[in-house]
Amino acid sequence: MTPQTFETERLSIHDWGPALADPKKRIALKTAFAAILTPPVLKPLPPPLQLSAVDRDLDRWMDDRAAEALCSTVALRASQKVVGLLILAPGATAAPPDLHVGYLFSESAWGRGYASELVVGLVQSFDAGDPVRLIGGVARENPASARVLEKAGFHRDTHLSDGETDIFVRSTGS
Repeated sequence: MTPQTFETERLSIHDWGPALADPKKRIALKTAFAAILTPPVLKPLPPPLQLSAVDRDLDRWMDDRAAEALCSTVALRASQKVVGLLILAPGATAAPPDLHVGYLFSESAWGRGYASELVVGLVQSFDAGDPVRLIGGVARENPASARVLEKAGFHRDTHLSDGETDIFVRSTGS
């Protein structure tokens, strides 16, 4: 049901499970995310995704993400440098299933169209399979992420949105 590995023109998306299980690859992931998870990257994310300045336990942060969702690294195809993370968390609805979509990118990757490319690629990979409803929540003060979802065919759901967060949905699959 979940395409955790796919490629776009410039990005390579891979399930991070095998890398987390391999001690050497885990160290490389931890190093990559130590550089990615800066205060500006973390600021718009919901509280469960925060990593405080006091408690920068990246191992626990990665394990928590892996326990709650399907996660994939986002790397540049040309260099295989990890520049982001795709998070797909199962929702409450079973038919069609809901998946909550989250993503984050390093500051150096901002403004290059990678988020739009990632989300469009994700939607395309789901369109080839069974029906799934993708859901993305965006803080009202983050209009750039709202535009990313809209470009990928998501629409704002006024019933699910509230005063602080806009919820966008998109159905995929056949």
